[in-house]
Amino acid sequence: MANAISILSKYLPPLYLAAILFGQVFLSSIANILNVENRAVMLILRFLIMVLSYGYILSHFRRRKAYYLRSPWIVCLVTFWIIYSFRLFFDQYVSGVALALPAWELFAWSLGSSLPIAICSFLFAAKNRLLSILFGQAKHGVFLLGFSIVCFLVNPGTIQGAFYLEHLNAITCANAGCALFLLCLGNILLPKSSCDNLPPPLFIEWAGMAVGLFIVVYSATRGVLISTFLITVASIFFFRQSLQILESFQRKNFVLLVPVFFGVIFVATHSPLLLEKLFTSRAPESILTRLEFWRVSAEQFTINPLLGTGFGLQELLGSLEIEKGIYYPHNYLLESLAVGGIVMTLPLIYCTLFPLVNFHKRAKSDASVFPLWLLGVQALVYSMHNGHLGDFPFFWMIFGCMAGTKYRLNNSVNSELSNAND
Repeated sequence: MANAISILSKYLPPLYLAAILFGQVFLSSIANILNVENRAVMLILRFLIMVLSYGYILSHFRRRKAYYLRSPWIVCLVTFWIIYSFRLFFDQYVSGVALALPAWELFAWSLGSSLPIAICSFLFAAKNRLLSILFGQAKHGVFLLGFSIVCFLVNPGTIQGAFYLEHLNAITCANAGCALFLLCLGNILLPKSSCDNLPPPLFIEWAGMAVGLFIVVYSATRGVLISTFLITVASIFFFRQSLQILESFQRKNFVLLVPVFFGVIFVATHSPLLLEKLFTSRAPESILTRLEFWRVSAEQFTINPLLGTGFGLQELLGSLEIEKGIYYPHNYLLESLAVGGIVMTLPLIYCTLFPLVNFHKRAKSDASVFPLWLLGVQALVYSMHNGHLGDFPFFWMIFGCMAGTKYRLNNSVNSELSNAND
């Protein structure tokens, strides 16, 4: 029994987190090849992740390890989603607000997806070595997204012009590709002294960068291209003293970098949709559209700063008819302020900014947290501005990992053992 628990604790965290990061793209690609309804596959995947998440959380009560759940970060997280859910319930069933999306979907994404995933990610990071999880994610990501690319090339093929499938938009694909690229880049730049007994799998990391860049480029999304470039350049510049920049780009690694670079150029020039988006005259119009959504959301916040104006924001943004199918401002902070005001937004700010600020300080002295720090910046810079609050589990997963890692590093092993025996 003890061996089974040990094996489960070793392999479950990277598999669980990789399924959230890359599983949707992987299963959608297979469903497309097999001509299976993709939406049904996605619902099954999210349901299984939800069951596993809540089962893992409940197991901590049975094993008397619920003290993890008393963390201030967990308390703020639960508080945020309780306020969110209460407001949704009140607006839908009491006030009769016309939602742009079915209420059950919003509840499923929030209480059934984002909340349990964030808590589980916190628990996994609080109880496991960070690098073993990140290396495991990279290996799984190379396989899952690499196989997805093969399926995409078979059907629908490059003639489509961008990497997306039915019920799987390009932003979701780009988010997965960007995460794999940054994760592998961070692992490559880690000093050997921070890897302990984990040998850096350079082939896996370079393959992951290539696979991630292919999806980033071929997703034809301007936001992820800009975000990937800025995060890479800025992070290397700010942490150049603590990372093995010069050591990583030795001759043998430079040889690997050349085909990756020319491969990206080749893919970019063969993506007509990307070229159209990059050089279209409508690019400024797209930016102004996003700013208008933000302005309207900020205006709704000023009407009732304390409690917000609720989910009527969806109907209001949809009535603008600026861009078809947009019912949310593409900004988590403004969406929270407009829907739930300051009362709902304060826990959200704590859950996002506190782990990131703490990680920024720690990354200066502890390079082992650098790959996760990169993913945290991606969540804040890119994921936070695509979709609505419960739409991207990646966002909540990353901040859960960052908060859980802080909890583990700030508590000694002896104190945890004593708590477990209480």
